[in-house]
Parts: sequence; C-alpha cells; structure tokens
Amino acid sequence: MKFYRKYVIALICILLFYAFSTDSFLSKLKSLSYLLRLVDNYYVEEVDLNQIIDGAMHGLLEELDPHSQYIPAKDFELMQESLVGEFEGIGIEFAILDGYITVISPIPGTPSDKAGLVGGDKIIKINGESAYKIKQDEVFQKLRGPKNSSVIVTISRIGLETPFDVELIRDKIPIHSIIAAFNYSDDIGYIKINRFAQNTFDELTEAIDSLETTGMKKMILDLRNNGGGLMDQAVAILDLFINSNDTLLFTKGRIYDANSVFYARRSKHDKKMPVNILINRASASASEIVAGAFQDLDRGLVVGETSFGKGLVQKQFILDDGSAARITISRYYTPSGRQIQRNFNEGVDEYYLNLASDNREANDSLRQTLPTFKTKSGRIVYGGGGITPDIYVPLEIDFTEDTQSILSNKNRLLFKYAHLIKNNYKQKTFSKFLNNIDNQKTEELSKFVDWLTTLDSPLKVQREVIAEDWDYMYNRILSEIAKIHWGKDFSYYILLLNDKQFQKSIENL
Repeated sequence: MKFYRKYVIALICILLFYAFSTDSFLSKLKSLSYLLRLVDNYYVEEVDLNQIIDGAMHGLLEELDPHSQYIPAKDFELMQESLVGEFEGIGIEFAILDGYITVISPIPGTPSDKAGLVGGDKIIKINGESAYKIKQDEVFQKLRGPKNSSVIVTISRIGLETPFDVELIRDKIPIHSIIAAFNYSDDIGYIKINRFAQNTFDELTEAIDSLETTGMKKMILDLRNNGGGLMDQAVAILDLFINSNDTLLFTKGRIYDANSVFYARRSKHDKKMPVNILINRASASASEIVAGAFQDLDRGLVVGETSFGKGLVQKQFILDDGSAARITISRYYTPSGRQIQRNFNEGVDEYYLNLASDNREANDSLRQTLPTFKTKSGRIVYGGGGITPDIYVPLEIDFTEDTQSILSNKNRLLFKYAHLIKNNYKQKTFSKFLNNIDNQKTEELSKFVDWLTTLDSPLKVQREVIAEDWDYMYNRILSEIAKIHWGKDFSYYILLLNDKQFQKSIENL
C-alpha cells in the first residue's frame, strides 16, 4: 500500500505541475479527478482518498523547497498556538517516561502550578482512566480543553506510597517566548528567547526594563535553538537596539508585493547598552534576521556556530477545509546584502544532513570559498547561507559511548536522578548550593553509577569512563535540582557555568 501511495502521490504532483504549466489546465484537472475515481472504485484495497490527497499536497509543496509546506487541518491549530502565544489547558511541561505522563515542570501561575504539581509527578490516570502508555497526541486531547472545564488527574509522587487525585480547572495557558532572564553578574544580563511569537517584543522590553533596575548595563541575547517565527517581531526587537536609519532587512521575490525593505527608526525604547548574540546550528529565520543585522551594522558580536540558513519567506493561505499552505514568496537578505538561505539544490535530505556536518565555518580554507561582504564599519563577514559568527565556538558533543547511552535513554535518567536526590539540597540557599557543588562532585559520581545498576533495565557502565564526561552530566543534574528548588532562571544560571559559547561571549562583551 505504501508503495502504491508513493507513486500515486508522485503522479498527482506531476499532473498538477503540468496542469499549471500549460494551457491544458482544465483538461488535466478533469483527468486527475477521473483517476481518483478509478482508484476509489477499482483498486484492490479500500483506500482513504482524503489521506491520498493530503499526501499529494505535501509532496507538491515539498518539491518546491524545504520550507513550503501543507498543514492538515488537524495539525494547523496546534502549530498556530506557538505563534499566538496561548492555549487552554492545565499548564505543564511534560515528557512520557516509563509509559506515564511525567511533569517536567508546571508553568508558573497556571492551574497545575496553583494545585501544587511538581516536577517528577507522574499522571497515572485521567478522569479515572489509566494513562499508562498514553501517546503524545492523546495527552493533548485529554488534558487540554475549554477554559473553566475540569479534569481530574491521579498523581504518583516520589516519596508518597499512595497516589492521590487532583482536580484541575483548565485556564488560558501562556506560551512564553522568553524562557530565562536574569543578571548573571552585577552588570551583565542574560536573556534567552525561545521563539518569535506575537508577544515576544513585549516580553523582551519588560525583561530588559526589569534587569536594568537591578543593575544590568550589558547583555547577552541567547538565540540558540530558536527556530524563528514572526518576522515583524524580529524587526521590532532590532529597533530596540539600533537607533539609526539603517536598513535592517530586505526581501526579494518574483511578485511586486513580495519585495520589501525594513528600516530602523528612532525608538523611545532605544537601548544603547553593549549586546552580544549567541547562535548555533538550530538558530533559524527570525533569529538569523536579528543576528545578521547586529553583525552587519556593528551593533554587537555574534558568537557560537553558523546558524541554520533558513532565509525563505512563507505566506500562509487558509484552505476551505481548515488546512493551510505555507508557500515561499521571497528571500531574506541582511543589511549588507547577504542571502540567509542555504543552498538546497541537492534535495531536502542532503539539506538537513549538511546542517550536521562538522565545522562548517571553522577553518580559513573553508571561509575562502564563501562570498564576502562588508559591515557598516568595513569588517569582512561571510555569506553562503546562514550567519557565520564573528567568534566561532563549537558545541562539544564528543561523548563516550557510555555517556551517550545515558543521555539518549528515553527515560531521561539525569532528570530522574536529580529528582531522586533533590531533598539533599532542600534546605540550602542558592548561594550555599553554588558553594558546595564542587565538594560533592566525586561522591555524586559514585552514587550515580551505583544507581544506574538498580534500574529496571540496568545500564552497565564503567565508572572511569563516565568520569570523562562527568562535568557535563553533573552540571545537567545540578541544573535540574536548581529548577526544582529555585526556578528556571537558576537552572539556566547553572548551565551557563559550563557553557563555553556563553563564557566566550562574556569575555568579548
């Protein structure tokens, strides 16, 4: 059946392309309709034509470029939530561990937070029905719902022998763009933007104003793993920091309406403080717009790895059945004229495989193959797709096999262990916690290796091998503990202690 679908989808795409490329448009559509009827009436197995046509629409847009896409109606609402900035539900970040919904953390101020749910809680029943081996889409179906409606969840909590019921009254749940904002030192602030949604600019201005009142005079803006979002939010954020009439961004397309230029304008929010930008291979689209403008206009240094290289602009069209098509209409360019989009002529698979290639910008010989551009002050910057950082700091992921088996385990072993030992740090302040972590590093390594042998599926690892990567794993465990007792900002503070990209950015701020 899969073989059949593959070729029907290909045929439909070819027919549609041909129809739009010749004068025989109506004739080809008629033939296509007839072919679908033949399949429906005569094919050896019963087929779902709606599914076939959905696949054909996917195939048609995928042939254009990696970012044009068809979105079925059932997926469209969920995708919109990340941009709109809210949904209705109970308010938890979760993962499915050991077959159950496991609370990673409740979202502050939401029904789950107010009801006292904590990280590590397992939801074993929903409205009296077992939630064992529940699938992720079923979680959304059962826990989300209209505001003021109720759902009863049964919680199994570490340290309590008996599960207990909690009634949660669903509410509007905000999806925050900024997931961390704090002063790392007396005068250096850190802000991490996770996406560019409708409220991102407002969240950022609020965070900056708050940190300035507590002494921030310099800032690290972290756009790593930020896949982008709304272009207007990226432009608005650039206006916070660029007080001139310079070009921030321009787009070029085939039709007139797809061509546009965005200029900086004087803003009452203008922030003149030094700012450096952190990016990595997963920084894309709107993130690259911000990083590229900062670099081209000499507003701040870009530190990290070459970004994703997603510089195609999609316009969204809503179809009659509630589905949507996002079709590329133009390309993004930075102020110096660099095209952000990477080459995708060798196909989608190679496009994504290339992203994972080592050291895309690490050596001078590679840079010599890239087109060069000049910043406002005359510095050389590089094109060729993505934003090449001013200061390259690779992500170190050369772990031992034993370490990889721990990090890749579906049951999130570092998270579990952190929750197992969290009470050892319960009475300490965060400053005391920081002062004592090095003293317990070696002892905690031995306890962790012993614990791995007690699991339902024991991991056979060697202590001396684990020790090679223990700094990294211990840091992650401490970060989870900090999140439990003091919140997300403290969790990120711990992570930054061992973050070479961040530390290099601090050195050059």
